Amino acid sequence: MAKETTPRETDRSARRARYFLYAIGGAFVALGFALESVPSLAAVMPWYAGRASAFVGAVILSIGRFGSDRFVRRCESLLTRSP
Repeated sequence: MAKETTPRETDRSARRARYFLYAIGGAFVALGFALESVPSLAAVMPWYAGRASAFVGAVILSIGRFGSDRFVRRCESLLTRSP
C-alpha cells in the first residue's frame, strides 16, 4: 500500500524555508546559551541578554515547526528581503 503524501510534504519551497528558519532559530538559541555560559561573555552582558536571545530563537524554531507553508515562506522572504 502506497503512502499518501500531504501537501506539506510536496512543497519544496516551504521545506527549504523551514530549514532556513531552523538554522536561524538554532543560531539564536546557541548565542543565548553562549551568552549565559561563557564566563567572559556573561561578565559584560546584562543578565537578560542570553535569555532574550534564546527566547527569540525558540520562537523562530516554533514558527518553522508549527507554521503553515504560506506563513513560513512569508517569514523567509521577510528575513531575506526577497519577493
